[in-house]
Amino acid sequence: MKTAAFKWLGIFLLCFVLQTTIVPFITVFGIHPDLILVALFFLGFRTGPIASLWAGFFLGLTGDLYSSSILGQNTLSKTIAGFFAGIFNERVMRIDTVVQMVLLVLTFIVNDAVYMTVQIMKSGGSGGDLVRHGIVATLPRACYSMLFALIPYFKNHFFGSSTPRL
Repeated sequence: MKTAAFKWLGIFLLCFVLQTTIVPFITVFGIHPDLILVALFFLGFRTGPIASLWAGFFLGLTGDLYSSSILGQNTLSKTIAGFFAGIFNERVMRIDTVVQMVLLVLTFIVNDAVYMTVQIMKSGGSGGDLVRHGIVATLPRACYSMLFALIPYFKNHFFGSSTPRL
């Protein structure tokens, strides 16, 4: 149990370092992947909703302390997204790769919907802003992040093993 916790902590730290150092250089048309949310999705998929809920809480809190958003905005969105990803735990149901990638996109939509709802409430925007952000920013970011989420699948396809391991 402790070994798995340290492994996931290492994965999240690696994703945080990559997110803050390398990801700004691979931005395409202002869209960049969210490696931390991809790792949170895989944690939820591997361990279930409770572990990913807590991980989402602490990842979001770290994101709030690191960014200029409202304190608690990232925390709320990552906590809900982690719980959402954990509902589809692989121990409960077997899901193929295509469905997992659809669930990854849905996790991005849940995360950004909660985040943007708080932002709209703060700024007095409208529901149209939420839909526009979903189409212009969330879907491209989710698809770009999906490329990085597929790396474990390609690695296992070419080097053996039937299920991707992180």
